[in-house]
Parts: sequence; C-alpha cells; structure tokens
Amino acid sequence: MYSPFNWTSIVPGISIVGLELGYLLAYRAGWNISVGSLVANILLALILIPTGIMLYHEKFKLTKVMGPVFCIAGLILINKK
Repeated sequence: MYSPFNWTSIVPGISIVGLELGYLLAYRAGWNISVGSLVANILLALILIPTGIMLYHEKFKLTKVMGPVFCIAGLILINKK
C-alpha cells in the first residue's frame, strides 16, 4: 500500500516548487510578468547545459553552441530598453 518515495520523484517536485516560488518572488519585487517568466526559463535552460554534461555525459559540440548564444543574446536585448 505505502512505498517509500524515490529520489527521482522528489527532486523534480522540489525544483518545480522552487521555480514557482521564484516567479512569485520576482512578481512581488516588481518584475513584469512576461519578462520574469522568460528570464527564468532562459536561465533554467542555461543551467541545464552543465547538468547534462556532468551528470548524463552528453556531448556539447560546436553545433550546439548557438542555443546558449541566442539565450544570452536574448537576455542582453531584454535588459537594453
């Protein structure tokens, strides 16, 4: 009936709660709703790159560099008003 939780279900749950809490705190601090979620998603994508390389031994070739470059360029363009 009751089985112990596996870490693979706990860690994503904590991550999702942390992301949502971050959204709420950013909105409370006065961020624009559309900009706050966009910045959070871009930063999440950039954080997942080293995670994939270190934990899952993914290959990060030169052809995959354009995604992070566009993410960083987007963050720069958002901050230039």
